[in-house]
Amino acid sequence: MNVNELIDFNINRINNGEDVRELELKGLDKKTLSNSMCSTLFKKLRSESLIDTDQNDRIYLLSRAYEIINYGGWNKYIKKSEKEKIELIHKNDAKEKLEIDNLKLQKEAFEYQKSIRIKEDQIRNLTSDNLRLGNWDIRFRWYIALISFIIGFIIKYFIDN
Repeated sequence: MNVNELIDFNINRINNGEDVRELELKGLDKKTLSNSMCSTLFKKLRSESLIDTDQNDRIYLLSRAYEIINYGGWNKYIKKSEKEKIELIHKNDAKEKLEIDNLKLQKEAFEYQKSIRIKEDQIRNLTSDNLRLGNWDIRFRWYIALISFIIGFIIKYFIDN
């Protein structure tokens, strides 16, 4: 016997006004279940917060049971719950995938920023090297101009003498 069908059948019986006690739960064939099956079904109904008992051990429905009955029964509720669980799992999987993709993109951005810093350091070093070479070139040209000027005076001195 399917426990979900038994739950649906018995909460509908209680909802229809039948006076049911703990060990008077019935199967789909409307025969009273064995004591062990009644006890198991009663515990399941109680653990799902569908029923409770009064001082005379009569079973009455809790508000959650009425919500389930209005929804269309226990089987529809279970199917809806399973569907919601599957959707939640899919949403969580999608969320985890997006978080992983986000972390990958953050890592790529970090690597890119790191490469930019390295390139900027190289540019700074090359710029300072270029300035040093430019200054050396200017000094070298002045030295050559000065030496050429002095050599020109010396040659003119020898030519004039």
